[in-house]
Amino acid sequence: MIRSLTLAAALVLTAGAAPALAQTPAQAPAKPAAEAAPAPRFTVDTTMAELIADPQAKVVVGAFFEKRRIAAGAPPMTPEESAGLAEMIGGLSPRQLAEFPQANLDDAAVAELDALLRAIPAQPAN
Repeated sequence: MIRSLTLAAALVLTAGAAPALAQTPAQAPAKPAAEAAPAPRFTVDTTMAELIADPQAKVVVGAFFEKRRIAAGAPPMTPEESAGLAEMIGGLSPRQLAEFPQANLDDAAVAELDALLRAIPAQPAN
């Protein structure tokens, strides 16, 4: 199970600071909604089935989990094992997979994968 999940799958103010705040320059106004950054296409909350269905996301997820597989010293999966696992975890997101110790996904790994997924560009408007 460890091997399978690792392969597939795959983020004060103090009370004394108030007087100092009054002396700081005003912050820039927030960007209008039209200028706000678009929502990312993919995150670690996207299901594995959705990630694998997209060619760009599939490459990102595949490379991420392959790197983790190699680091863990796990052998490659057969195509049959990969297909069965993809079906089994398709409805789970990488964040949900991280809840299973067998997935070998700590907080740092989840954050790394999230950054990689968020960097996938949005699809151009047709």
